[in-house]
Amino acid sequence: MPFQLLPVEASDIPGIVAVHQVSWVDDPIVARLMPDVDPRVKWDYNVDYYRKKLDSKDLTGTVMHKIVDTETGKLVAFSKWNYPYSLTPEQQAERDELDLGRSYPPGTNVELYEHFFHRLDTLRKKYCRDGKDYFLHLLVVSPPYQRKGLGTMLIREGLMAADRDHAKTYIEASPMGLGLYKKFGWKEVDDIIIDMRPHGGAGMASEKCLMREPGAGMA
Repeated sequence: MPFQLLPVEASDIPGIVAVHQVSWVDDPIVARLMPDVDPRVKWDYNVDYYRKKLDSKDLTGTVMHKIVDTETGKLVAFSKWNYPYSLTPEQQAERDELDLGRSYPPGTNVELYEHFFHRLDTLRKKYCRDGKDYFLHLLVVSPPYQRKGLGTMLIREGLMAADRDHAKTYIEASPMGLGLYKKFGWKEVDDIIIDMRPHGGAGMASEKCLMREPGAGMA
């Protein structure tokens, strides 16, 4: 097999950001979040985001995997999961400090950003229980490597852990990924619908919220 699944390390962050940025250009919501941000500023912003996620993984249950094309050595896909976790009171206080608001680089569509992420946060708190459920936060595959089974490799890695723990798994899915997730046993529980016209987009855009029971689907 020319692809290898490995844990993400700090040195992988530039490769993670490169895949992240090229993979979201056609998403009707994500593409409008930072439409006028200088590319260099956006790059630094995303590097800082992923570095903080790795640095705080013991406080957030963050688990990241990458897929490398072994013929080129290139990072071509990655996932970001939140596994169940428990914290001491001191760790919880440190964890709470991580949630004290978001910063926005100049050129961000702040109104859309806050509306979209407020809705995401509300539904995550409703359906995904910290300490009990698994959450597949990001599944990103570089466009030239899509439809080669890489998403399946990354999904199965997390679902095997969830099934061992007899735990439910939560995900938010774009319409493009919905069919794949349903094959693994996820079922729709809610949705996010945004009128993109006030935000420089066209028509309505949506994301689906899904839950998977342990052992469901083809994991």
